Amino acid sequence: MSQILAIAVFVFTYALIVLKPKRINEAHAALIGAIITIVFLLKPSNVLEALGISTPDMPVPLVTTWNVVIILATLMVISSLLDDYGFFEYCASRAIHASKNSGYRLFLYTYLVVSVISLFAGNDVVILTTTPIILIFCRNARINPKPYMYASFFAANTFSMPLYIGNLTNILIGDSFSLDYFGFTKYMFLPTLAAALVNYYLLKYIFRKQIPESFSSLDNGVVPIRNKSLVTLGLMVLLSVIILGGVANYMKIPISAVTLAGALLLLIYERRIAYRLKRVSWNVVLFVIGLFIVVKGLDVSGVASALGNVMFAGISDNILIATFSVSLLSAFMCNLLNNIPMTTMMLSIVQHASLTQDMNTAMGYALVIGSNLGANFTTFGALAGILWLESARRYGWSTTMTDLLKIGFFVTPIAILGASIVLAIEMSF
Repeated sequence: MSQILAIAVFVFTYALIVLKPKRINEAHAALIGAIITIVFLLKPSNVLEALGISTPDMPVPLVTTWNVVIILATLMVISSLLDDYGFFEYCASRAIHASKNSGYRLFLYTYLVVSVISLFAGNDVVILTTTPIILIFCRNARINPKPYMYASFFAANTFSMPLYIGNLTNILIGDSFSLDYFGFTKYMFLPTLAAALVNYYLLKYIFRKQIPESFSSLDNGVVPIRNKSLVTLGLMVLLSVIILGGVANYMKIPISAVTLAGALLLLIYERRIAYRLKRVSWNVVLFVIGLFIVVKGLDVSGVASALGNVMFAGISDNILIATFSVSLLSAFMCNLLNNIPMTTMMLSIVQHASLTQDMNTAMGYALVIGSNLGANFTTFGALAGILWLESARRYGWSTTMTDLLKIGFFVTPIAILGASIVLAIEMSF
């Protein structure tokens, strides 16, 4: 009976997230589901475990949710500061003007600059920042923005993979599977590169007739950085957080301690604490907390364990087949559940599947591939897709779901296969 109730609560929560009844957003939906789960399925100790707090029954929680939440919020502080003072706009405009009126060079530079920024700022921030710049430039140059918009979208979702703190789903997976901080990048860099090359060349082929050989631009200016001293400090803090995060991980210190110190330094220096905290997407934070409580209901009721046994009973012990299957499955599930609820659910399922340590680690990295590249199938596979389309519409551009599906279903499985092959080879040694 508890299993049926847990599934019903999860489905109900998901329905609220997707349908968004009047005045109910994703955070509200997750919190409603969490309240129902607490009342009908969980003991107080289970709630503590869902929040990442140790209990006698579970000394090591599946995910230290409090740690993930602090990392998420503090990284938003750092990236929003760089965004507000024009650093990302400056990088994008420099790359665009470096194309020197070559359509193919513009396509390459768009892909590269979005990729590089995504490594450090995450796909959501990059998409919000670069979308207006690309559309305004293409309008002034009188060229079709579609190839460049798709290049930026695929690049942003792909290059959020290599860093432990590059995406919320990465943090969730890394924390749950106790993945080594620098080891994460060691294993994910080459799979990311493989997926990136597949995406670039297939997109370039698909849009070959829409990319002009040359164009004339009316826009010859470069967006300036609005506060060089703050941007310089912000970049130093971001670089320090990336490096010291690995040191903290090695010393068994919560990575949130490092990101919190970096965010506090910027808050004190900028002296706009209230404004900067308003720039944090608190709804996303509440969304994550609520989802973990809902998924805890699946865990406590035994649903996660049963699903894990069924799922992995049909997957070969061959690490390549297992890696590709889990990557592709989780990518498809992103577009049914969105990548954050998909990841929270899959974490519990995989961890209950009684896999060997090596296979368990491989499945963790396979989830990273699926949760990031799955966003390239549709606009609702991740928050980045929703933001991409909403931002583009404000500047008079849109794309059809049919177009994105056709391109996503052609390109993304091949990119996932390429990344999975590289990961399987790495995990075999």
